Amino acid sequence: MKPPVELETRCGECLLYAALQGMSDGIILVDHDERIFHLNRRAQEILELGSRHVIGTRLRGTLRHVGLASFWAAAAEEEVPASTDLAFPGGLSIRASVSLCLSAARDPIGRMLLLRDVTREKRVAVDLSDSVARRLVQLAGGEGVTGPLAMLTPREREVLSLLAEGLTNAGIAARLRVSLNTVASHLKSVYPKLGVRGRAQAAAYAVTNGLFPGSR
Repeated sequence: MKPPVELETRCGECLLYAALQGMSDGIILVDHDERIFHLNRRAQEILELGSRHVIGTRLRGTLRHVGLASFWAAAAEEEVPASTDLAFPGGLSIRASVSLCLSAARDPIGRMLLLRDVTREKRVAVDLSDSVARRLVQLAGGEGVTGPLAMLTPREREVLSLLAEGLTNAGIAARLRVSLNTVASHLKSVYPKLGVRGRAQAAAYAVTNGLFPGSR
């Protein structure tokens, strides 16, 4: 199948264009219909995909990683770049980023998914945070610590769970029988509690931390 968008029509100033030539980052480009028209070898390795079998198919249907699938679905609802860190099999920590793909004329022609291996960076951060957490437990005399999810109200957990399921704000409102403004208000409260910057990061956080539909 002929790719719907030629790589030569992309903006030469785009940072991700240079990354296409390298192997350290995984790159996937999709058109307006979310159909894959390019992916490099590193992306194939991380996602265990074969280029001949996925070119021309919708990215959403090829993502087997639950957290990445939720992140991608949520990012499609946003017009601003989004990123999140996800755990992959084999102990890999991958930083996934989604942004607009531009033509040479600076017109949107799709989206770009960047997959960066931050395993070493995350390992250092986890070791440090674990050390700090153990010290806090000792100082408090407690048996454990509570995470950001514990700060959410039951309704906020419910909204976040449905967001992770892939529902839009309208879908969440219909499921919970509340207004769109109510859903937006809950999400606005959830983001700072989780330390995330948008629905895409919130969805990935929920899945990564085990908040699935039915687990609220």
